[in-house]
Amino acid sequence: MTDAPKPKMKLWLKLLLAGSLALNLAIAGLAAGAALRHKGGKPGPGGPPPSVGSMLFRDLDRDTKDALRSQAQNGHGSYGERRRAETEAFVALLRAEPFNTAPLEQLLEGNAQKREGFQTAVRKAWLTKLADMSPEDRAEYADRVEQKMRHGRSRK
Repeated sequence: MTDAPKPKMKLWLKLLLAGSLALNLAIAGLAAGAALRHKGGKPGPGGPPPSVGSMLFRDLDRDTKDALRSQAQNGHGSYGERRRAETEAFVALLRAEPFNTAPLEQLLEGNAQKREGFQTAVRKAWLTKLADMSPEDRAEYADRVEQKMRHGRSRK
């Protein structure tokens, strides 16, 4: 075996490889950024703006939201328990023999009425909060709403 020194890479070749690597990383970064920004075909940086109802609910203070949720749970220990009970009743009506649409329609109508009652309670609580705001606070709030509408939901 000979201990011949390895030939060194020329400077221009090192620069060319470094430049190529930097260019590849830049292109990969742009592609990843574009994919994240436009994930799922959503327009803008955060997708579509939130619904007015969800904005109203999110803007309420914690105590009001907790009270509204408690009222909506309708005697069940949690929202999840209520949903499970509703789903079980729904599935039982679907499997019933002979099949009868009347009880199913009553269940759906009851759910619609509960949802409407909850939305009405949220709307009233939000309007009360809004009525208590100063004109300056309301203007700042309007600016925040406008910002949410322009830029969509924030990604957490």
